[in-house]
Amino acid sequence: MKLIHTADWHLGARLGRHDRIQDHQTALRALLDVAAAERPDLIIHAGDLFDAYRPPYPALRLGVTALQRLAQIAPTVVICGNHDSGALFDVLDDMAGMVSPRRLRFVTSPRVLEFDELAEAPVALACVPFIPPGAITDYATGDASRFEGDYADGIRTLNDQVISRAREVAGPQGIVLYTAHLHVDGARPGNSERRFTVGEDHATHTKGLHRALYCAFGHIHDPQQLPGSARGRYAGSLNPLDYGESNQSKHAVVVTIGDDVQVGERELPPGRPLESFAGTLQELEARAANGALDGCFLKAVVRSDDPIPELADRVAEWSPACVIFNLVNEVANRPVKAISGTDDGEEPSIEDLFLEWRSTAATGRATKAPRDTVLALFREAVAGSGGEEGTDFGLTRLTARAEGVLAALRGGLGLPRDD
Repeated sequence: MKLIHTADWHLGARLGRHDRIQDHQTALRALLDVAAAERPDLIIHAGDLFDAYRPPYPALRLGVTALQRLAQIAPTVVICGNHDSGALFDVLDDMAGMVSPRRLRFVTSPRVLEFDELAEAPVALACVPFIPPGAITDYATGDASRFEGDYADGIRTLNDQVISRAREVAGPQGIVLYTAHLHVDGARPGNSERRFTVGEDHATHTKGLHRALYCAFGHIHDPQQLPGSARGRYAGSLNPLDYGESNQSKHAVVVTIGDDVQVGERELPPGRPLESFAGTLQELEARAANGALDGCFLKAVVRSDDPIPELADRVAEWSPACVIFNLVNEVANRPVKAISGTDDGEEPSIEDLFLEWRSTAATGRATKAPRDTVLALFREAVAGSGGEEGTDFGLTRLTARAEGVLAALRGGLGLPRDD
């Protein structure tokens, strides 16, 4: 038999304020092409279908549509990751169950799925969605008072249970597979800037997983083989989700099970490249000239002696279709005031502070001092801020005029007057 293993789509994820649905669509089209060419018997999604419990509607629609198309090619199983909502998955599973024969399943709790017609022998898939540390005692023993051990011990007990059940269902000649959304101790998280649940409190082990012919894991975004003796992989995320993943290649895993187990990869396009830059303005211009950064996300640090005016506008001139994720101008000659540990003089007045702010920070570059009218208004505002008799900048006169107009309108419409 043949299966395709994918995971960690994180649909709905954003890069700062920028939506990534275009990049997800690019990768999903390629994944569908891989599935159509490989014609697998089973497709496994190892969790984190969405990036949040309540995914945006476009992301929800994209995920459901992509899974429907995959399910037309082969039966498809999606387990719940730590970013997914179990309640939403239960609803999607109920809806998927309305189609006969059933081709799509969403799994929210540990269980074994049986497939009788995928291969010459029965196929059993042991599923372990993400289990929070506080819930492992219930899944491992059913009685918290009887449980002794840490999270890894509980997961190992649970794995023994579901794999034993899978072997029982498949029979001596059957095919046993395993899928989970967990962190295995020794796996390489990579340099992702995203915060996902890894660390000692969530570390598990592969002991006992050798009883499955292949283990399809999700949760770690950097594609890699499982640590230890178990045969399996982390499929990795669908796209580079942030600059910590910008150098990672992304792919779908194709597994062929016959006399032996062969594991291959099919590369997926990353979407819009995540470009990093650090250097001078002249170097950035050489990098971006003639649209060289069009269609890219740009994270740049531009170093200069003095502030560079309209830096973002300059990048837009060189590469109009470049998406600026972060653009920082590091200035060497920015004036810095010395900090003294003693009080050797009076503190600057609020007017002095306003003049300093107006001439530098307010615009991002040095400018002329504020016009007299601006400074006069500032003084007037400060003078009136401490009492009721201060200036109201004409608000009293404006309010009186508005009340007069309103009274006239009421009289003209025959409405009662307030007075």
